[in-house]
Amino acid sequence: MSTPLMKSVPLRWLIVTPFIVLTLISGITLYFVSTITISNIANTVGIQYIKEVEGRIYDRVQNFMEPLSNIVDTNLHAFSHRPALLDDLTPIAGRFYEQATPYNQMTFISTATVDGRYVSSAQDPINRGKHNIAANFVHQPLTMEGFEYDPVNFIGPKILSDATFSYDPRTRPFYLDAIKENKMTWSAIHPYYGYPTLGIGLSAPIYDQKGTLLGVTATSIALRELDKYLESLELVEGAYIFLAEENGALIATSEGGELYRTTEGLTTRVNLNSHPNKVLQLASGQLATGTHQLNVDGQEYLYFVRAISLNYGKKWLIGILIPSAYHKSILAEYTQSTILITLALFLCTGLMGSLIAWYIGKPIHRLNEAANNKNITSIQQLPHPLSNIREINSLSQGLRSMADNLFDIMQNLEKKVAERTSVLQGENDSLLENSLTDELTQLYNRRGLKQVLEQSLGKAQQHHQKITLVLCDIDHFKQINDEYGHTAGDLALTAVAANLKNHTRLAEDIVARYGGEEFVLVFINTEVTQVMQRLNSIRDHFKSNPVVHHQHITMSFGVVHANADSAISAKELIEQADKKLYEAKNSGRDKIVV
Repeated sequence: MSTPLMKSVPLRWLIVTPFIVLTLISGITLYFVSTITISNIANTVGIQYIKEVEGRIYDRVQNFMEPLSNIVDTNLHAFSHRPALLDDLTPIAGRFYEQATPYNQMTFISTATVDGRYVSSAQDPINRGKHNIAANFVHQPLTMEGFEYDPVNFIGPKILSDATFSYDPRTRPFYLDAIKENKMTWSAIHPYYGYPTLGIGLSAPIYDQKGTLLGVTATSIALRELDKYLESLELVEGAYIFLAEENGALIATSEGGELYRTTEGLTTRVNLNSHPNKVLQLASGQLATGTHQLNVDGQEYLYFVRAISLNYGKKWLIGILIPSAYHKSILAEYTQSTILITLALFLCTGLMGSLIAWYIGKPIHRLNEAANNKNITSIQQLPHPLSNIREINSLSQGLRSMADNLFDIMQNLEKKVAERTSVLQGENDSLLENSLTDELTQLYNRRGLKQVLEQSLGKAQQHHQKITLVLCDIDHFKQINDEYGHTAGDLALTAVAANLKNHTRLAEDIVARYGGEEFVLVFINTEVTQVMQRLNSIRDHFKSNPVVHHQHITMSFGVVHANADSAISAKELIEQADKKLYEAKNSGRDKIVV
């Protein structure tokens, strides 16, 4: 009995007919759908653009303003719990200088006492980059003078170019407002006297544990950078951005216009409702948060308002306006291009893809399943012939032949790869450990410290955990080396390392040799009081146990504590701890300076 011949089918008709019909139907459908929904899609595109810009501005403002409340909180807590600090304001000048230095926008960090003494770290709000000290008690009571910063004495030489004048802080608004409100208080946004920029301050009254008023601590910040930041944003043509208070008083705009006016000695803030730009004028009529539509002389704008909630009840508004024509025209062009491209793609698919999908698809699919089955035997078990198409059968036969060869090769190769991988892994682990560990003390070396400290700091900031870094070194270590030799010095270093490790948590804390006789301790999510207890236990151990040749040693410690919400970097932690250690060494050694 003869096998009947398979009826042949013209491939051209198989390819062309169904795909031409599908292309026409899809193109017509896409055209009507895109025409009907273009307005909604355009608004969605515009809102997404606005929210991306608004998100960047929101984060910038929050990061810009956060140092004010953080610094006031820190100083208020310190002075309230340690009132003796206010007896001598000279060291406080150094404290304020260190607090202000990381923040380019910070103009003043100050404290005024109930007896009228005043000290601050001050910076020119325009020509920024150098912080000086201002005080009214150095040479004559209630007489304000400017001084250079001295890292040792804190208040350095007098700045002769700065004016000297009578100054009683108890009559100033920042002092009076804080006392009146009896809580953390924001000052009104105001132009700096003599400088073309706005500023804002935050102040708080200081009470001791008995409720006695001790003074007022405050910060002030220049807002010019926010105005420059909005100007620098690359926006679509005709778009506007403003930052304003809830009453519409402007803080910054993308236009870069004036934010206040001075007429006959009277200074007034520019409000949205009085702005020369008509778009911003009309925007003042709708300051409720959310998305709005605005029509200005026939020009439609998509208008979005979001509130920025700062600490202690302060709220600002971000306003973004973009012309609707911009995103609608882009989307219209995109829709037209999409239709044309879709039609072209369908035609090409109709000419080239039908053969693959209908006639060649099934055997190719079987080959694909066998090849992706992650099992060579799947290819070896393919039927023969696989298809009536010669090329597919040839491909199938070739794959089967390759599978047979690979099967033999892989049986030997897998064993060799496994052996070599095991050897390389062991060598790699050994090299990595040696590169991160100090050979003498078996602690992390500086390189290892950098790696684990950055990881721990990032994790602590992510999970809002506190972190404390301690930089310490052995007092008079050179005398040990000189008197007993470097071998004894090495014994002292290993004994110190063992003592430090015994007073830290193996899994949570970090102990490292920073270099020479310097060591670093890092405590994660640990209160400062607990850290101080451990440091004092370390000191007690040294007092009870001689290190080498019956000799006792002492150590000096510099401690820096970062709060859960602090954005401090690893480098800044070490630099601040180094300053504390320097202070401990210079004040007599065998001390802990926090």
